[in-house]
Amino acid sequence: MNAAAAPTAKPKSRAESAPASSRERMIEAAISLLRATGLTGAGINQVIAASGAPKGSMYHHFPGGKLELATVALIRWGERVAEGLAAQLAGPAPLPDKVRGIFEGTARTMAHAQYARSCSVGAVSLDLDEETAALAPVCAGIFASWQAVLAAAMHGIPEPRRDALARFVISSIQGAQVQSRAARDNRYLVEAGAIVAALIAQALEESSHARENPAGQPHPRRSRKGD
Repeated sequence: MNAAAAPTAKPKSRAESAPASSRERMIEAAISLLRATGLTGAGINQVIAASGAPKGSMYHHFPGGKLELATVALIRWGERVAEGLAAQLAGPAPLPDKVRGIFEGTARTMAHAQYARSCSVGAVSLDLDEETAALAPVCAGIFASWQAVLAAAMHGIPEPRRDALARFVISSIQGAQVQSRAARDNRYLVEAGAIVAALIAQALEESSHARENPAGQPHPRRSRKGD
């Protein structure tokens, strides 16, 4: 997912407007670097340079080094996106329109960033190797949290189809971001959003028909033999 799903910033209080601690600066720098280059470009030296934090503060705040910082940064990003998703899905628009809006918002965000950044969780997932395998369950857990937010919004669709559709939304938006970055063209996100929205609309319609026709009458939109 991308920054399009992050919640709108609220006005900061005086305490919140105070200079960020070196720990917070490092977390935010790590998020930005992970979104741009995955783990490859988010080493200790890069984070220190991007954050302006004292070099000696890295192991003070993150004794586990790069992996601990990456874990904290990923979880922070995951929570931020989950909050944004929940806010967007809580709006009054029809569910298919809201989901399509998530894709279109991500498309705009990527274009604005000139395709230099995407989802930190997706980027890290593609970078995992034996040395960084500990981050795999972190990424999987974040994806699952986003899927849970989406599934909760699809309450008009019965399980297990609801959960499968939620997983498909995440898979589609992650894959479309990869293609958009490669081609420097956000149409992949826009197209994916339209297709996913149509699938959700169909699932909602079929679920509604099933509730209204419990005896198992065929859906009127489905073709029948002999028609």
